[in-house]
Amino acid sequence: MKVKVVKVDKPYTDQKPGTSGLRKKVKVFKQEHYLENFVQSIFDSLKKEEYQGKAMVVSGDGRYHNDVATQTIIQIAVSNGVRQLYIGQHCLLSTPAVSAMIRKLNEDNGEGYCFGGIVLSASHNPGGPDEDFGIKFNGANGGPSLEAVTDSIFEKTKTITQYTLLEGYPAVDTSVIAENKLPKLEGSDLDIVVSVVDNAAQYVELMQSLFNFD
Repeated sequence: MKVKVVKVDKPYTDQKPGTSGLRKKVKVFKQEHYLENFVQSIFDSLKKEEYQGKAMVVSGDGRYHNDVATQTIIQIAVSNGVRQLYIGQHCLLSTPAVSAMIRKLNEDNGEGYCFGGIVLSASHNPGGPDEDFGIKFNGANGGPSLEAVTDSIFEKTKTITQYTLLEGYPAVDTSVIAENKLPKLEGSDLDIVVSVVDNAAQYVELMQSLFNFD
């Protein structure tokens, strides 16, 4: 695969995320560069050592456009240096399940292994082609980004000039639980793995450690 640079001639000025992330109508997110600008701005607002060579979680609540957005986010993440991604089967993970998975990955693999995750959700807002879509960045502790981070992301969205995608990217089949090894990036020997995981097992395990199910 090759990293492909896409030039942005005019940034959007309405991408200020709140505590629940950025929420807009699907048709807004489907505008040229709109989703890509915001996702690239997440990486641009972080230090490269925070995410390059690291892992991240990406999934959502199953609303319209989640699957398309997930494939785009995988490309932007890998082209920025992320080397391991965890996706819930069918791109589905509840918001608390994403948080729990980020924490569990760092617990099992060492602090700093997973730098965070992207949640594609607009909570209780209606979904569908003419309804709402949302995106939120959670940090390495599994929780929503601090205001300083969301402010930094917003500032980057106003000045962004380019983002990166992948040339030769084979779309990952998110319907099958599997370890998907992507083709290596040109000029790199590092493996790139997209793990499609059970979207409930790890969260159920956590709940069973907190509550007596019987």
